[in-house]
Amino acid sequence: MVRRLSTVDAAYEAAKGLDELGLNPSEFGYRMQAMLAETLAVMGGGIDAVERVGHPDILVRMGGKTLRIQSKATGQRRFTLSKEDLDGIRPRTGDEEGYLAILDRGPPVAWTCVRYAKAQSILNRNVPLAMLKTMDDAYFSSQCTAAFLDLVNANRSSLEAFTFALLSKRAIASGHGDIGGDDHLRGSGN
Repeated sequence: MVRRLSTVDAAYEAAKGLDELGLNPSEFGYRMQAMLAETLAVMGGGIDAVERVGHPDILVRMGGKTLRIQSKATGQRRFTLSKEDLDGIRPRTGDEEGYLAILDRGPPVAWTCVRYAKAQSILNRNVPLAMLKTMDDAYFSSQCTAAFLDLVNANRSSLEAFTFALLSKRAIASGHGDIGGDDHLRGSGN
């Protein structure tokens, strides 16, 4: 019988697996952006777009909303949000929400998802990741982290094959339906 890793153990194992890829920061960021799209598809989101260049990085239908997501991956302890990134997640209609999604490479690995309304306050400021964590949509961040860790750890032996092109196509192909409910956005009024 295979014992399931605790969340903490899973986060450290995922960090090890991601480090073993040996990617430069730019390529790592692109792959993690596509991994987030695949993660959102696994969570039941309908992926409409995954963009290698431009803003937002990901458009996904979840919880009766279209989410505009700008994804960043970092091993640094600080982050600066650009005007272009903030504008990319700005909701354009009443049925849209914007999120800044930061993957902290850790270890441990974790997603921090900050809504547009809160992200506005850090525009052009170099802020600690710990500060972003206090601003995050805790429930959505934890759901993204858990699904991401499962995806990384379940596919650890084949992570190298998970290119941006493969993952983004797979996410779009598998994430066709909006889950309709708010299961993954519950408590996201934070």
